[in-house]
Amino acid sequence: MNTAVDLLLLKVAIAPFFVGIVSLFAVRYGHRAAGWLVALPINTGTIVFVLTLTEGADFAAAAALGALLGVVSSSVFVIVYARSALRYRWSLCLGLAIAGFGVSTVLLSQVAEPAVVALAAAVLAVTVALLLVPTPQASVAPAWAPRREIPLRMLTAALLVATITTGASTLGARLSGLLSPIPVFTITLVIFTHSRHGPSPVFVFLKGLQYGLYSFAAFCAVVGVLLVPYGLAVAFGSGLLAVLAVFAVVRRLLSRRPAGRPGLPASSASSQDDVGRGAGE
Repeated sequence: MNTAVDLLLLKVAIAPFFVGIVSLFAVRYGHRAAGWLVALPINTGTIVFVLTLTEGADFAAAAALGALLGVVSSSVFVIVYARSALRYRWSLCLGLAIAGFGVSTVLLSQVAEPAVVALAAAVLAVTVALLLVPTPQASVAPAWAPRREIPLRMLTAALLVATITTGASTLGARLSGLLSPIPVFTITLVIFTHSRHGPSPVFVFLKGLQYGLYSFAAFCAVVGVLLVPYGLAVAFGSGLLAVLAVFAVVRRLLSRRPAGRPGLPASSASSQDDVGRGAGE
């Protein structure tokens, strides 16, 4: 079985479907909710699952811990894009953000930190990104998109996955993990949102993404630590429980924050973060 080909096919199948779902979800529930959804460990969970079956638990656990450190690179992407979007067009913002992600990934691939250090680094990076992503000063319009644009977004996601994952078989466990959080979904959604609606809804989306990355980091840490000693079922079951638990904690903390706290939107500040959200958000 060719692992690289299997992963590529899975990702090409998952990415367009998930981008389509997130685009529709953003229309119904708002930009921040879409950001939360993008942070779910869909790609990474699939990769770790397949690697467990094809390469063994040790390899897959190393990839999961690599993905945990990859949260740092994802946060670098978010910071660079958000700060650039204050003055530049989406194309330049994207180029700068991808460069930041790449440099961060190369640097992190040279270190081998224990799980607890990697988790601390991921949480710190997510928190710093939340503080540095600007908060829109005006109401953000609902995430409207014409019907013909959603298939184009899906095609863009598939092409990005195919391009990025070419040659993945030579990467090894750690670098495969570090690259698994490549922001394919984020890239696809921000370029369409930024080009059509400007930077303000992008800021809301990126904040939602960062909040969701706390849960993503918890999943990667739990799976990376439990996979070898306890097996696939226990590791993934515990990882999913960790996602739900962290999600609940973050949501509760957000609901208690006073309005107007810089960089950390409160539930009462719905005009900035949750325009268009439904009963489920």
